This record gives sequence, C-alpha cells and structure tokens, in this order.
Amino acid sequence: MPTPVRKNRPRILENLLEAQKIAFAPFIFEACASALSSGLIEALARKPEGLSEEALRTETKLSPYAVRVLLDLLAPAGVVERVERNDEADARSSEAPLLWRSTPVADLLLFDDMTRANFFFTKDVNYEALAKLDASLTEGRPAGLSAFDPSWKTIYPHLPELPEAARKAWFGFDHFHSDRAYEAALGVLALARDFKHLVDIGGNTGRFTHRFLIKNPQARATVVDLPVQTEAIPTREELQDVVDRIDTFAIDWLTDTELHVSPDADLFWMSQFLDCFSEDEAVSILVRTKAAMKASGKNPVLAVLEPVVDEQRHAAAELSLAATSLYFTAVANGNSAFFRGNMLRNIFKRAGFAIRSEVPNLGISHTLFLLEPAD
Repeated sequence: MPTPVRKNRPRILENLLEAQKIAFAPFIFEACASALSSGLIEALARKPEGLSEEALRTETKLSPYAVRVLLDLLAPAGVVERVERNDEADARSSEAPLLWRSTPVADLLLFDDMTRANFFFTKDVNYEALAKLDASLTEGRPAGLSAFDPSWKTIYPHLPELPEAARKAWFGFDHFHSDRAYEAALGVLALARDFKHLVDIGGNTGRFTHRFLIKNPQARATVVDLPVQTEAIPTREELQDVVDRIDTFAIDWLTDTELHVSPDADLFWMSQFLDCFSEDEAVSILVRTKAAMKASGKNPVLAVLEPVVDEQRHAAAELSLAATSLYFTAVANGNSAFFRGNMLRNIFKRAGFAIRSEVPNLGISHTLFLLEPAD
C-alpha cells in the first residue's frame, strides 16, 4: 500500500504542482501544440501589453470555448499569464476584459531553436510511439515503431519513408543538435593534423562530409552508411559542389562483417553514431573500425563526437538527452541510448582504443574524443 503523503513535508504544494504537471503532461503538451499551430502563442508574443480573449479569437479564428480552455490550462502550466490590474475594483469588474500575455516559457516554445527542435521531434516522431514504451522496455525492441509501419525492425533504413512531418522533425532534430558541434569539432581537428581522407561512418546525408571537404579543398571523403543512404549521396543537391571528391561504402553493421576503405584514409569519424547501438554492438563496430584503420598506412585517428548524458553543463541539456534515449528505446532500435561518460570510455577500452584527447562542451552538448589503437 502506498505511503501516505506527509503533510509537513517541506514545499509540499510546490511538489504537488510538479507531480500534477507530470500526471497531466500529455494535456499540457497537446495544449501547447494547439496554441502554437493556431497562432495563439504568437499573437500573445506580439502584444506584450496583453490581449483579451476576444482579440485572441479574432487573431486565431478559434471559438470562444477553444480559447478559454487553452488559456485555463496554459496559465497554471506557466505558458501564459493573466495581466495584473492596478485597480482592484477594475480587475473585479465584469465589464473589464481580462487580458493575457505570454511568459518566457512561451517565448522559448516560439523562438528558441533547441526547444522547437525537441518539441516537434517529440510531437511528430515520438508521441504516438511512446505509448508502447512499456513493451519496448520489457521486450528489448522498438515496439513504438509500429506507429509508422508494423513491419519495420529499426527506423534507420526507413528514414526516407517517414511521413513528411516526421521526416522533417527527425532531420531537423538531428541537424540542430549536430550542426552546432560540427564547426567547433572541425576547428579541433584542424589543430590536430592536416587530414587528407575522411571516412565518415554513419554519414547519413553527408552533412559533416560536406563541411569537412569545404574546409579542406585538397581532401577526399568516404561516406559509410546503410545502402539507402549511400545510394542517395551522388544525387544530393547540397553535395554537388564536392561530390567528385566523395566515395561511398555501404554496410549494415548488424549483419556485415568488415569495413573496407581507402588505404589513404587518415581520419575516421563517428558523430552521434555509437549511441544508435547497444554497448556490445558499439564495441563490435569499433573493433572492425580499428581493423580498417590498421590497414591504412597513414596512422589514422578515430574522432568520436557524442553527447555524454551525465556530463552536461546544465539541467536542460541533460534532460533533453535523457528523454531522447527513450526515442532509441521505443522507436529507433529498442536497445541503445546516449551513454554515460564512464560507459562510453569503457566501450573504447574494450574495443582496444586509447583516448588521445577529449574536448567537452562543443556546440550544445557534445564531447569530441580523439582515439588511437592501444595495441
């Protein structure tokens, strides 16, 4: 039987409110989604002095009922607030229209790139799938992926097949969190060596490859990924200015055994890649990568760019990463997550790599590890 709540517990009312925010989290989320799509939050943000409900009805084309129920929930959720009146009598008058305005939280939902990337990733990729989280946790498979297609085993080969909103949200989320670390990482790599041949493992759309080749006009690159991604590389419009310097190698790391790349390769790169696999799978991938590195005559370096969930500068970043791990659980593959620092370093050690250097706090949440074979 549950232990009764102790009435004298410190901050009981504050804690009670936080508990209700969890209990009603889907209601708050959907109310925010409706307030964004209808323009209600944007209308309030444009008028810091406040808007009446009648004005909001005009701005949003919502019914009086719809405006009222949204405001009534978004206020205790901290997204909107009532405008305080100086005159108490006027505030109580039924003739004085109640005014509403947005809060800083609403402004983040509207204008903050990280919040918006996370919000629409949740809404369009994960929301329905998370209803199957229990099954995913107990069965070790992405049970929520059935929200898109019951026949899919993992999400990665099917990214081009996602519905438009989900595909846009997936790539928007991925690009937002990686792009901000790429420039900083390229600066670190430039100080390490004048690299001439990049092997971009898990290269996806070639986004990092493109930036690397632009910064290194004499270099070449090999994009390594699933066939569905490598086959699209030559035709990607955004790569046409460097496509003549790109080779590809198709591999499914869960079924194929070996990685074969040019013996001139001197930089092997993995960005937000190992977190797509379980610990044992990550070790196996690294072992095979090490074998390919040893076949090179250029004394190559392995650069791993990963968000480390328990080594973040602020709580918002840690929460974002920890929540995203449940995307891996319910949608992506059923068995991976963003790693804790000690886990990731142990994976490197198990695979026979030594950490030459590590640079934290790149972009929003990433750490860059430069590795070399330990044996």
